[in-house]
Formats: sequence, C-alpha cells, structure tokens
Amino acid sequence: MKKKITALLAADMIVILSCTPVMAGAVTAEAAAAAGSAVTASGTLTTQAAKKNGWVKEGKYYKYYVNGVYYKSSIRKIDGKLYGFSAKGNLCCKWFTINGNKYYGSVNSGPKGIGVGQVLTGYRKIGNDYYYLSPARKGAMATGFVTLSKKLYYFDPSTGKQRRAKGWFYVGNAMYYVQADGTIATNKTIDGRRVGATGAFTDLSGMDKKAQGYSSSTRYLILVHKSEHKVNIYQGSRGNWINIKRNLPCTIGKSSTPSPSGNYKLDHKSSRAYGYKDFSSSTVFYTTRITAGNYFHSILYRLGCRNPYTSRPKDASLGKSKSNSCIRLRLEDAKFIHQVTPKGSRVIVY
Repeated sequence: MKKKITALLAADMIVILSCTPVMAGAVTAEAAAAAGSAVTASGTLTTQAAKKNGWVKEGKYYKYYVNGVYYKSSIRKIDGKLYGFSAKGNLCCKWFTINGNKYYGSVNSGPKGIGVGQVLTGYRKIGNDYYYLSPARKGAMATGFVTLSKKLYYFDPSTGKQRRAKGWFYVGNAMYYVQADGTIATNKTIDGRRVGATGAFTDLSGMDKKAQGYSSSTRYLILVHKSEHKVNIYQGSRGNWINIKRNLPCTIGKSSTPSPSGNYKLDHKSSRAYGYKDFSSSTVFYTTRITAGNYFHSILYRLGCRNPYTSRPKDASLGKSKSNSCIRLRLEDAKFIHQVTPKGSRVIVY
C-alpha cells in the first residue's frame, strides 16, 4: 500500500513541475552570453573561458579590453596616458580622426611592451611643422588663433599647421603680422599699421587685400580707389605687398572728364625742374603719366609758376571729383611717385 502511495505522489510531482512557468532565476541564452557564459542545448549553464582584459595584440594591431569588451571610436585614458582607438578597436598611431577631430598618436611613446600610440598634447613640432593639440580636448588639434603663455599664435584652419612665415597675412578682411619667433604681433605699430590686442589690422576699404592679386615689373604697385578718393602705394611683390603710403587723398576726374579705370604702367616722367607741366590755365608739379592724357600730379598752381615751394596753390582741394581726368595729389605725395617709384610700376585705377 505504501509503494502505491509513493508512486502516485511521484507522478503528481512530475505533472506539477511540467506545468510550472519559468521563474525569475532561470538563465536564458542572452543572459548567459552577457555574463560571459553559455547555455547548452539541454539548458545547462556552463562557464566560458576567462574574459580578455588589458592590451591584447590581434593580428597587426593592439586593442584594449575591459571585461571582454574592447575600446573603440574614442580617446581613452589608460594608466594616466591618452590613447586613441579606431572604429575597429585598433590602437591609433600618427595622425588619425575620431568624431571629426584630428589627433596624433606618438611613434616614440606608449604602453610598456608596445611603446607607441600615446596621444600627444600641447604645442608640438611634428615633422617640420608646429601644431597645438589641446589638452582640454584630449589632444584634439586646434585651429585658428590660440593664446599660449600670453602670446598669440595662428594655426591654419585646414591643416592645423602654425603659420610661421614672417610677414602679413589675411584672415577675412583683417590683416595680421607674424613676427620672427612665429607669434602674432599685438599692441604695436608695424609698417604704419596699428594692431591691438587681437593682432588685427582691419583694411576697411579692402585696398590692401586687392593689391595682393597683382604683379608689377618693379617692386612698387599703386592703387587708386576712385569712389573713396584714395591712393595707396605698395612695395614688395605679388601676394606680399606692404603698404608704404596709405590713404593719400586725391582728386579725380569730374563726370564730364572721368579718370579712366584700368590696369596701367607708369610711363613718362617730366624731367623739368620740379617736374612741372603747364595746362591751359594752371601749372602742376611732379607729373608722372599713367596713360595718354592722364597723369599723377600735384594740386594746382597759377599758370607760369616754376617753384611750388615759394608760391601759394591756386586750388588745393582734394577728395573731390573735379579734374580733367588726372589724379591730383598733395605736393609731397606727387613728388614721391615722381622721384621714388620707377617707370614700369603697375598702377590699378578702379
């Protein structure tokens, strides 16, 4: 009788167990995989091999694992040093890009046993050029203007290379000057241009920038801005013109006899005393021909005057549109063009 009762109880237990739903403590394949284990076909939980940790070489590259998962697409600090990892998790070396930012992995320093890949930071010479790899941005390459130890530097927006060539250069409509040590000049006057704390000299008329696009057969270039009644004189060469005479006031041709616009070369210079030339009712001095019938010359003096330094001007007005097409200048400015700028110098009138 006891045997029959035991058998019945055993059968009942089998039925109960077969109808019982899976409890919270049951292990699924997904959960096991996340835990680094596996579930067999029969549902038995088995422990996989130990998870990878630290530096692991896979093929030609090193990866860094934490609990079986490697770093990727990021900059990470490991043992106090920064390292970059590609989308595939490979340790990056030399120049590389992550999320649009450029970094440089050293070829001379890195983790023990690997010796390369540490992300560089700070002001660095790489190859023949200098860069600023921002420590605040985990070594991301900086561009544009950067102040370091109270000195201003400029790094090219496309390459990140520091601009070190001495001289003026443009950013937008402003000019900046690179000094001999590679820093940008601030709070000083250079070539007659005053730059402030930002280093910018703003060329409001755009004449300096326009000049850079022209060449001249001499080391001089002259621009005449008719609407602003200004003359600028430059020395240098194409792309490197330095303004040596700025915003010289001038009078241009009136509406009935306008000063012609164009690209010219200085031609004939009067060799007479003081370079004078008589017109129908006036005398002018230091005449230098731009093109047929058009000259740079001084303000007007009375007809027959032969020495402007002992006579009063007949018409000293400037900044007007009232000449018979010539460009009138102050006596000293007309003299500079006549005696300093050589024949063949380019003249742009616009």
